[in-house]
Amino acid sequence: MNIDKALEDARTSWVKAGADSDIGLWWIADDVRQLKPDASEEEIRRETLRALQPLLSQGLLRAVNLLPGGAYHPWEGSVDEQLARIDSEWARLGRAPDLGDIVWFIGPESQERGRPSSR
Repeated sequence: MNIDKALEDARTSWVKAGADSDIGLWWIADDVRQLKPDASEEEIRRETLRALQPLLSQGLLRAVNLLPGGAYHPWEGSVDEQLARIDSEWARLGRAPDLGDIVWFIGPESQERGRPSSR
């Protein structure tokens, strides 16, 4: 299977997972890492951002901060600004993202069931 097909399959699984739950950046990056085991961390970061771009642009996933009690706070800005923020924070992190690092993603169904914060 070529990498583009494998990434498309991964995108489909992220959208399905986001319908029921939140998905951490660490999970998505780990999936990309498994598809490209010889890639550097910088390549993993670039490929992860490339994989996320259409999902965010189409509204299939939304970048959020998770808050106590199941609430979330949506990220502000355009998709390009959000991807730039992820890129910057990941570079500043200096390592692969782990559970809770940088950003979470939710799907439209989770947005309807969830509780956005009032802030």
